[in-house]
Amino acid sequence: MAKRIQIRPQKGVKPVAAASVPEPGAKQGSGSLWYVGLLAALLGFCLYANTIGHDYCYDDSSAIINNYLVKGGVKNIGTFFSTEYRSGYQVRRQAGPLYRPLTLSVFAIMWQLAPDKPGLYHFVNVLLYSLTGWLLWVTWRRILRTYTPLLPALGVLLFMAQPVHTEVVANIKSLDEILALLFGTAALYGLWRFADEQKPLWLAGAVTAYGLALFSKEGSIVFFGIFPLTLWFFSKKRLGEILKLSAWFLLPAALFLAIRFKVIAGQGADLKIAGISNYIVLASSSVSRLASALDMCWRYLAVLVSPHPLVSDMGYPQVKPATFADWRPLAGLAAYGGMAAWAFWQARRRSFMAFTVLFFLVSFSLVSNVFILTYTNYGERLLYLPSLGFTLALAWLLLRIFQGQLSGGKPTMLLMAVAGLILVLYGAKTVMRSPDWKDNFTLFGADMRVSPDSAMLMHHYGVECLYKGYNSATSVVEDQAMVKKSIELFTKAYEAYPNSQTIGYRALAYSKLKMYDQAIGDYEKALVHKPDSPTALNSLGFLYRNVRNQPDKAEELYRRSVAADPQFVLARRNFGAILASRGNFKAAIEQWIEGLKYAPDDLVLNQYVGRAYSDMGQPEQGKAFLLKAQRLQGMSTGRPSLQEEAED
Repeated sequence: MAKRIQIRPQKGVKPVAAASVPEPGAKQGSGSLWYVGLLAALLGFCLYANTIGHDYCYDDSSAIINNYLVKGGVKNIGTFFSTEYRSGYQVRRQAGPLYRPLTLSVFAIMWQLAPDKPGLYHFVNVLLYSLTGWLLWVTWRRILRTYTPLLPALGVLLFMAQPVHTEVVANIKSLDEILALLFGTAALYGLWRFADEQKPLWLAGAVTAYGLALFSKEGSIVFFGIFPLTLWFFSKKRLGEILKLSAWFLLPAALFLAIRFKVIAGQGADLKIAGISNYIVLASSSVSRLASALDMCWRYLAVLVSPHPLVSDMGYPQVKPATFADWRPLAGLAAYGGMAAWAFWQARRRSFMAFTVLFFLVSFSLVSNVFILTYTNYGERLLYLPSLGFTLALAWLLLRIFQGQLSGGKPTMLLMAVAGLILVLYGAKTVMRSPDWKDNFTLFGADMRVSPDSAMLMHHYGVECLYKGYNSATSVVEDQAMVKKSIELFTKAYEAYPNSQTIGYRALAYSKLKMYDQAIGDYEKALVHKPDSPTALNSLGFLYRNVRNQPDKAEELYRRSVAADPQFVLARRNFGAILASRGNFKAAIEQWIEGLKYAPDDLVLNQYVGRAYSDMGQPEQGKAFLLKAQRLQGMSTGRPSLQEEAED
């Protein structure tokens, strides 16, 4: 049985009898304290209301704005469940290991309702984050009913204000994190109601909710450890009963893992981890890899305790592989090893703090890079679920230090003052950080000041400077200084981490400045790094055709580009154009029709097909395409395709 909070009376304070609390099994939800859940929801909404007017940012490109499946709307929902996460990403060059069909389905539904309206996506993120606050209160108030209500109240309010959540709420793509926690918490609530009332409907709901969490984000698998952990610490049930109850969650877990394995294996996912995404793979030995992982674990813990500064990327060479001769890996080993040893020792006593530590360690385990290497070494979104363990622990410590003897559950003025100060500081940091996530230019510009040597950030900021300087709609360089700045950033990023993507973007920048020899030289360097790079092949084809007037060479390059990536719409467009210029309209139309499978609302492709049929003397067959092109004229169907010309 879980024990009530035991707090020694402060000196000079007369002990007061603790408030009576019901035993486990008694019917009790949030009771008369329903307003705490409402307060948590309002806090979450108010802190992030300023993001509703933001644009797309960061990973929103692959998940929404350049994802032809998402932009195809609800008709593609079935496809999401049979393909990997980035199958519809038009700039994607290789299938990856992610599988989050439910999240993509939500994106597709919103696009169907309001195409290309980022405000709707941001509003949904904020709304569901607010709903999470309410559900967390309802759930943990029930689980911690033998404790003062101040404990779950403080824990949930601190969670909602935690600044490390800014990336989760402000980045549309991170709806997967929000849904995972929302459904995972719903599953925990249903499990607790079943444990109390033994009504099968609650268990069925819990199992279903857990399945929804898994199909929202695969990292939800960690809840399979959280369920029995929570039952052990806060229920009267014996270990055998706990294991039997937890076994029900094997059903959705096994189903999800089986489907995911079939989908990922069937699409030949590229499981290679790039050093620019996770510098730990660059470590020279397994010992160095472990040291590097512990180094980053320490950094995560530090930003959780003191959330300043916040940054979207802390990659190579801003952070480099470490050894145990460095202090951070040793600090990480001591901190995490010490927490684990202490928590396991205290688990037999069912100590509340031991629970919070184990909750944090279990939920953080998959993203720590200690046990398995992931596709990123740093992302504050990865602290979303683990931070709940931290804020519950912080709430406990505040009660221990400032509350003294429980007095009917009413907080002391000192507790209110300290907790209020923390909430104000958290809230201020959140409100100050969220404007950085307005769009890519503001985000990467701000984060370059925090992580100036990150090759990834330099690359991304270079892309945004190129966008600022070059108007894709008019094909005119409007700010040469910006384009030149992008070249400087690409050069520095390439020197830090040579790769085809960065040198390809520098080539694109040179091309926009009409420095064609430099552009061709850079594209050829990109092909040295990656001989089958579709973007480098396509862009070289463009230059050979339009600058060097070598159509045969251009056709060969376009053909190779399409072969390397059949979904690369821009290459199909260019390949078809050169075929049409030689009078081979039938073959050209075949290329463009294939391209329309992946970009049905591409204005240029629809125009090309319609005109080609007219040139063939079959205007009736091209009429529908020309009419659609007229409807698309002037409509915004996403970000200009500049990125597609160089990203790899």
